Amino acid sequence: MRAETSEVFLTPIYHLSVKIIGRGSGRSAVGAAAYRAGEKLKSVDAAAYRAGVELEGDEITHDYTRKQGVVHKEIILPDNAPKNYEDRETLWRAVEAKEKRRDARLAREIEVALQIEFDLEEQKALLCEYIKENFVDKGMIADFAVHNKGDGNPHAHIMLTTRHVSPDGFGGKNRDWDEDIELLKWRENWAKINNQKFEEKGLDLRIDHRSYKEQGIDREPTIHLGHKATALEKKGIHTERGDRNREIQKRNAERAKQAERKQEATEIPDIEPTTEKTAKHLNKLRDDYITLEKDLSELITTRNEIREEIPRLNFRAENMDEHAKNIEALQSRIAELQQTRQNLNFLQRTKKQETNQALKHAEQETRRAEIFFKNRFGIDPNQTPDEIKRLQKIVREKQTDLNTKNAAILNIMDTQDKILLDYHTQKLIVQTRPNSQQIDKLLEHMNTPPESVRDRLLQERIDRRLNIIPDQDFQRVIEKLPQYQTQTLIEQRKRAETVKREQEKSRERIRIIERSR
Repeated sequence: MRAETSEVFLTPIYHLSVKIIGRGSGRSAVGAAAYRAGEKLKSVDAAAYRAGVELEGDEITHDYTRKQGVVHKEIILPDNAPKNYEDRETLWRAVEAKEKRRDARLAREIEVALQIEFDLEEQKALLCEYIKENFVDKGMIADFAVHNKGDGNPHAHIMLTTRHVSPDGFGGKNRDWDEDIELLKWRENWAKINNQKFEEKGLDLRIDHRSYKEQGIDREPTIHLGHKATALEKKGIHTERGDRNREIQKRNAERAKQAERKQEATEIPDIEPTTEKTAKHLNKLRDDYITLEKDLSELITTRNEIREEIPRLNFRAENMDEHAKNIEALQSRIAELQQTRQNLNFLQRTKKQETNQALKHAEQETRRAEIFFKNRFGIDPNQTPDEIKRLQKIVREKQTDLNTKNAAILNIMDTQDKILLDYHTQKLIVQTRPNSQQIDKLLEHMNTPPESVRDRLLQERIDRRLNIIPDQDFQRVIEKLPQYQTQTLIEQRKRAETVKREQEKSRERIRIIERSR
């Protein structure tokens, strides 16, 4: 979120994000600290920690000494922490050694943007004050690093421990640090300490941790440019992100003009879509989803048939090749016996009789093999090479077709996911409107009854999917909505969950009464 000026690139920026560094995502606290500090540190494999052993062979080296832009790094300890924790490798190896779970939360990371109006010494002093008051004084150990590549994007990474610390080392987890209210305090305090510094320097600049909506400002926030785009924009070269920010500024200017016109007219036009328009949009999304579901079903059926056919073709080619080689071996045996008989003289009568008998048996066996081959594969054995080539060509074509079908299936599923998110978004927005019941009734009236039982079952399944919004989708939706709508929806969902729990309790009481009779 940036202060509004004529230029968007050199204004103060507020950014504070909180992340968890955990084993569940395959990360190492030692590795994370090494990366941020630009150092070479060694950690022990997580499996060794969980087993309670620390073997030399299990050590993993994290070497980030070539990392550029690390201009300062420092560890700040609470008074009761072991002094040897001032060593980065010792500290984070102790953190990892304390955690035995394979999904353990190892550290919390706070990432903050630093103001380019402050020099490095001012940034370091400000960080130390902020870290001490908000984290270290509460019992956390902080390991922070300042990154600045000279690209206009200075920032700091603050890694924090998650357990109580004493002179003997780490104890239990402090769950109070996980509370949302703590995050809100951290965000607010970062804005306050920066604004105090602006005031001390006599700069008419301020940052705000609140969103525009929370500030009551009808304005769209600009996006973060990044160092590459910032450098190009400073040179007068337009970038995609810079163009987007200019477009946002134009929209914000238009918003301001509209607000002025509304104030002059002393009336607010109805900007909400009409009831009928909303219902039609929802109905179209539903119809599109059902159509895609039918297409998807057909594609999956065809795809599965191809999947089953390719192994059959491969098996046929392999089986054919095996039988053809068996016939070749029998034919070679006949040739050998014929050559042996030819080499025998008239005095070797007994040997010749034995050879003739063996030759007869070989010829009979070969004929049986050839008859079996023709009956099974429908071709002569000598046609095998050409037939195998033909089958291999078919397999390649079907494999290509299979890849195309898979791509089409993924494309449909992706489109369905977008439709589902749009439908859930619209449904939740409708819940915040006073005409929500009218929209629901109109949507129900637009519903065309299916002609077949199969279509009815499909429609019922789709309706359940569309109208039951899981927590994951609910979270995805509210992240896109304004604060006032988000708060309303969260409260509605909480009330609905409370009602559901009460209904479940009531049904359970009825079941208990019925069993006791």
